[in-house]
Amino acid sequence: MDISKDTGATIETDEMKIVVNALHLSMAFLLERLEERGGAAAAAEARQDLIDNLRFGNINMSIMEDRKIFDFVLSVAEALPEPGVPA
Repeated sequence: MDISKDTGATIETDEMKIVVNALHLSMAFLLERLEERGGAAAAAEARQDLIDNLRFGNINMSIMEDRKIFDFVLSVAEALPEPGVPA
């Protein structure tokens, strides 16, 4: 799925930063809900699975084509709070 094609939207760099931050907060919200309902271990496993699948190209191989983009996307996922670890 190519979100930019599907939505037909074009955005500027500052708007892209807002989008990335919103998606990061959304993923953190989902991990929090997973932790509440399934426990810290389940949420931690989901977080690690996300990072591993990004790292090995199972989610989106195209990010692996550009090292800068790959490193950025991976760093956003790795910056997600670790379930069960106090903030």
